[in-house]
Amino acid sequence: MYSSNINKIIVVNFCQRFHFYVHAMALLLLARGLTLVQISLIESIMVFTIFVMEAPTGVLADRIGRKWSIICSTVLLMTAEFIFIFARDYGWYVLIALLTGTGFAFASGALEALVYDSLPEDGREDAMKRAMGRVNSWGQIAFVISPIIGALIIGDGSVERFIPAIALTVVALLIGTLVAFSLREPVIDSSEKNPGSVTLLRRGVSLLVSNRRLRRLALLAVFSSPFTAAMITTLGPPYLTQNEVSPFVIGVALSVGSLLAALTQRYAYKVEEWLGQRRAIALLILLPGLMYWLLALAAGPMATVLIVILMYGGNDMKAPLFSAYQNALIGSRNRATVLSLINMFVSLFVAAMAPVYAALAQESMAAAFVLMGAVIIGAGLLLRAHRLPESGAFPGQD
Repeated sequence: MYSSNINKIIVVNFCQRFHFYVHAMALLLLARGLTLVQISLIESIMVFTIFVMEAPTGVLADRIGRKWSIICSTVLLMTAEFIFIFARDYGWYVLIALLTGTGFAFASGALEALVYDSLPEDGREDAMKRAMGRVNSWGQIAFVISPIIGALIIGDGSVERFIPAIALTVVALLIGTLVAFSLREPVIDSSEKNPGSVTLLRRGVSLLVSNRRLRRLALLAVFSSPFTAAMITTLGPPYLTQNEVSPFVIGVALSVGSLLAALTQRYAYKVEEWLGQRRAIALLILLPGLMYWLLALAAGPMATVLIVILMYGGNDMKAPLFSAYQNALIGSRNRATVLSLINMFVSLFVAAMAPVYAALAQESMAAAFVLMGAVIIGAGLLLRAHRLPESGAFPGQD
């Protein structure tokens, strides 16, 4: 069951990321009369929805099963994309953001929890690094393929050329939904059957408060967020366009960046093996901040494209390692709840800061990138990412 379930999760995640137009979505919304701040607000509404729905959907995943949460996720995402075909005013885009945010919330804790509980008990932490590396890697490969195909479909970026690209995204999510129905729910051993929702939530909060190691990991996940989605969907395309990069080249650049990200996520555990946990995590947390500073200094099509590729390739390299560290400290019974709580605070931070970055970017893209880099580097230094305990200290709880 182990490998079969992991492979199906990879397919579902692949389909959820198989978007043919998202790399140029900001250009579509600008063409439909929205401003950069409005586009960022839509992104913030989606992220804030994730924040609001994380805890309820995490509890539901622990109560009704992670499989059904993943099914709900793909159905909601598919519905949002279908509405996008016909949306023409700001209100419809807000509805799409609400549906999309809820869909992502259903998957955020449940998918990772299902992966961990689908692994053999022996050597789970190391197996999780590899498993999540595979899941994230194939998700990135989806974004290698789809922008190239999408760029050919979208062509010159005229509004009507986006419709078939959105329709193909709906089809991909339909395939993901069908595969999700074939997932198997792992058996969770527990002396207590079906604890109540309030009990699950209370225990999750208690664990985050009392477990110093888990709390520190959660704080690093929140405040060192590299804002990859905002960079790709909101700030990146206009910035590249300002530097005389065509929509087609933008799609190709993000596709190449996704291919690089697939490799870095797949083999992130190798960096830990080479450098040790402390040095590896410090490097992977601080590197995106330094890249934002480098992007602020760059000018011209070649330099900006190269840096965006490198940023997209390495921004989320720490994710598989963090998944393993966090899951090793959480019990199976409330795993999805705790993971959703962590993701909830990440979402709140992103929702709060994304409009700030976008408003600053309307005045100066370079200034926005400087601030983004400063926040990431400051968080890594203040939370002493370089002082995390070595791997052997993580299994178990304080």
